[in-house]
Amino acid sequence: MKTRRHADTRAEWARKNKLLKKRYLLARNIRLPSAFLRLLPQSEGREEPSGKMTFSKAVFLYVLGGLVGTVWETLLNLFRGRGFVFCNGSIFTPFNFVYGVGAVVIILLLKNRKKWWQVFLIGSLGGGLVEYILSFLEEAVLGTRSWNYSHKFLNINGRTTVPYMIFWGLLCLAVIYIVYRPLDNWLETFPKKAMKIAAIVLFCVIAIDWMVTVSALIRYSARAEGTAAATFIGEWIDRVFDDAFMKRRFPAMKIN
Repeated sequence: MKTRRHADTRAEWARKNKLLKKRYLLARNIRLPSAFLRLLPQSEGREEPSGKMTFSKAVFLYVLGGLVGTVWETLLNLFRGRGFVFCNGSIFTPFNFVYGVGAVVIILLLKNRKKWWQVFLIGSLGGGLVEYILSFLEEAVLGTRSWNYSHKFLNINGRTTVPYMIFWGLLCLAVIYIVYRPLDNWLETFPKKAMKIAAIVLFCVIAIDWMVTVSALIRYSARAEGTAAATFIGEWIDRVFDDAFMKRRFPAMKIN
């Protein structure tokens, strides 16, 4: 009995030493600050994220980033005394596409970066670039602008600003060091088949939402120019998503 207890004790110490060694290697390899390291989940499985970006993970990251962005923008408008404002940037889903796309791009660019200044620098430039490109494409394709920073300090063609780029860099530090790695570990605990099915369903919903939203915005801009609908689909869009509806759902949008 005594020998068995000693064997159990040795096995327990061996298990703890193995976990401590993994944690040390994780800290050495990705150079996480100790304050951030304590936030990582301490399970007996793998502590390091797989590092592989799958279709399912990309969809869930888009959903999470878009939802957080919508909540953030909504609370910001409430704090500024503007009341409740639709900030999702779409018609059917609550996922703000700028934050959703930004979350996926940020993690694709930064998930393997080991130095904090690399995360901050690339995140700042990448966040500003995403914001600039999305604004340019919206104006070029739809003839509308959802944001215009021309009156703000150090703006770049009114599509982004240097202070906002710094904000993107700080946000990237938080996303990579506090959110993504524990989130990646958590996502790995779900059955792969179930995750793939859920991701496909969500992707289809998002794709439909994008198609309807873009179509409604195109007709919104065309109506402002006095262009009548040429098809029955356009007539249906004009009837269901009329100007009053579009102004309510996209209050910050300006038609050029």
